[in-house]
Amino acid sequence: MTFNPDDKNEHDAFDDAMTDEPSRFFGQVTIEAYAAYFYKDTNGNWKSEPHNPELHGNEAEIAKRENGFLTTQVDITITPLDPTRKLISRSMGAKNRKKPEFQRVVRPSIEALAERIASVKGLQVGQFNPLREFTGLWVGGEFVPRPDDPQWTTLKFTDVYANQPECAQAAATYYNREVETGETSAGAEDNGRDAEKAALLPFIPPLWEQSGHDVSKMAEALAKNPLLSMHFTMDSPEVKEIVEAEIPY
Repeated sequence: MTFNPDDKNEHDAFDDAMTDEPSRFFGQVTIEAYAAYFYKDTNGNWKSEPHNPELHGNEAEIAKRENGFLTTQVDITITPLDPTRKLISRSMGAKNRKKPEFQRVVRPSIEALAERIASVKGLQVGQFNPLREFTGLWVGGEFVPRPDDPQWTTLKFTDVYANQPECAQAAATYYNREVETGETSAGAEDNGRDAEKAALLPFIPPLWEQSGHDVSKMAEALAKNPLLSMHFTMDSPEVKEIVEAEIPY
């Protein structure tokens, strides 16, 4: 593939290499925990895949092997609130002594938010698994050094939000942005959609910049974004105001 320096949507490895990872993140989290089978291939390299009893054998059979073992793996994905930021993904062993990022950083940070999780989900503290209930929540957190290798980062969760607008407001406060919460007319029932739309509006201009001021790319970016597409299309007044300002007449 030939790199086109004029294409603002093109991944620029030089820019990426010289850009620091942000210290904070805000978004919606997804958690997957599963049994993983680690084994040595024919070249003596360790590999892993989700455990399949029919393919790999049961736990007792695997325990007898010298070239394979079972462990619990945790995959964490965060869809950033800001659509211009990359998807955040981490995969880690739940009880890995050599790479203890889950035990020492991730797990304690989630456990510390148990009361907030209970409040958001209407649960009783101490009667649920925080990791299981964590998935799907809007969260905030920090990128911190991994305890086994400070050159790489892991995730420390610091906040849980009741909904997307609350998360957006927290992000706006952190980045010193002004976000209008939006108001509905007396007696109107919008289920918070106006507030959600107002909270997401500050992310439209960066998406337009990321699209290189290209209308077709902007339309595609909006359609592919699950958060923004619920409230905005190319025909939305807020989007048209930004786009039409760039179109000469």
